[in-house]
Amino acid sequence: MDADFDIIVVGSGAGGGTLASVCASAGKKVLLVERGGLTGGNEGAAALRPSSLHDEFATLIQKQPYDDRSIVLNSSPARLYMGGIIGGGTSVYGGALLRPHPSDFSPGRYYAQRIPKYIHEWPVSYESFEPHLKAAESLYCVADVRDPRGPEASPDTSTIESLKRDKSGASSVGRSGIPLARINEKLIRSARNSGLNPYRLPLAIETSKCLRCDNCAGFVCPTGARRSSGQLVREGIDRGDSLTLKTQCEADLLERGVGGRLSGLWLKDRVTGSRVRYTAKRYVLSAGAIGSAALLLKSGFDHPMIGRNYMMHYSPISIGVFMRPTGATQTFIKQIGSSDYYFGTRDLPEKMGIIQSLPAPGPWMMAKTGMRWVPHWMLKFLRSRMLPLVGIVEDLPNPDNRVSLDRSGTIQLHHQFSDYDRTRGAELSRCMSELLKSTGAVHCVSGLSPSQEHVAHQCGTIRFGVSRDYAAADAECRLFDQPDVFVVDGSFMPTSLGVGPSLTIIANALRVAEIVASEV
Repeated sequence: MDADFDIIVVGSGAGGGTLASVCASAGKKVLLVERGGLTGGNEGAAALRPSSLHDEFATLIQKQPYDDRSIVLNSSPARLYMGGIIGGGTSVYGGALLRPHPSDFSPGRYYAQRIPKYIHEWPVSYESFEPHLKAAESLYCVADVRDPRGPEASPDTSTIESLKRDKSGASSVGRSGIPLARINEKLIRSARNSGLNPYRLPLAIETSKCLRCDNCAGFVCPTGARRSSGQLVREGIDRGDSLTLKTQCEADLLERGVGGRLSGLWLKDRVTGSRVRYTAKRYVLSAGAIGSAALLLKSGFDHPMIGRNYMMHYSPISIGVFMRPTGATQTFIKQIGSSDYYFGTRDLPEKMGIIQSLPAPGPWMMAKTGMRWVPHWMLKFLRSRMLPLVGIVEDLPNPDNRVSLDRSGTIQLHHQFSDYDRTRGAELSRCMSELLKSTGAVHCVSGLSPSQEHVAHQCGTIRFGVSRDYAAADAECRLFDQPDVFVVDGSFMPTSLGVGPSLTIIANALRVAEIVASEV
């Protein structure tokens, strides 16, 4: 078939950017479409300048590197924290790439009484998926790779002695991690004394390039130390791969054809307003669980599972305040994780997820979340003595949580956490507070959670499965009703896992890239 391209990929985030770069390096002619720009805003006056890369107001309040659409969230217009530049979410994520636990792919023993098997079961096994996880870790230069099955199967980074060796530059897993902040060494000792097994987060950060920024997560990396799919795309273009990148270009419509094929993809230039149709042998959607579902709905795809079962982790936050500075205003402190409560606690034996440390919020974000009357100097003082922890609680799929379009085509997002989510979150908050107090926090603030604008872990709206009766895509992430269209963002996931989904999305993109490349 004559076509403009072998593959057209919509969205340059973890899934799309990875697949596009891999397929182009394999000799395929690829068009990568990115709604945002190279840096932020609309590449004009609002573009994110190098001088503002560490500017909290420009980044987190004005949201310059984030998606500029207004989406109706639970009946109110909102601008969400979704990556809006080349690299999508990987351009602003915290770099933590964790493997899911093998039981995440068959969670029936935990959820069988709450959701039916055909909803929670994955159509692929962890064992078949694991090689792609390893390949993703290598591609993104992940340091301190951790096996999710428990400390007995993990690299020996558990003792304080080995962690101190890491601080001097040695690595026990072949790649050198970022030196531990002293507050994290103290946290590890306290956790070990309590019988817990904390570990260094596996981070996609190249130590030699890292500036140890105190405000890493949520910001564009100023040196490129934090690996992103945008870097993979740029590297492919620099190599001379057949990879065409169109930024400030919106996928407007998938045009249905005959014989189970698309007639093409209509693209709209966001600067000039012009529309052009491009054709390909295969099309790949990776505009995020919100954007990909919205594009299919706008294009007339009416499978009942499209847009349904939207998920994003319930993420309770506990903040310890210490007498002495924690380094939160001077260095990188998002370094520690714990899977001790992945499958619950003695008091609440329900599947939960991980705990991990976070950067301390800056004064602008503290003001936005309720402390606007506190002077900035006081907010900065408090920040210097903070250590935040966040829980990742696996929220269950619910068909009422969904993406839809109103009559004007505006994206509508409805999502509410269940009482089950909140109960598990409260228990995880209690555990985090106990850990912070045992580390020496004189005060602990818990019961916090990110605003609904934060949708970093969005997934589930074009779920894959073995039957079109309850899934929109098959085990290869190919749409049942449109076999030349694949999905590689978090939309494909039937459940949300007990870890952030980035590594799983990247690994799945590598898996699907092999399939797509073999067909064109």
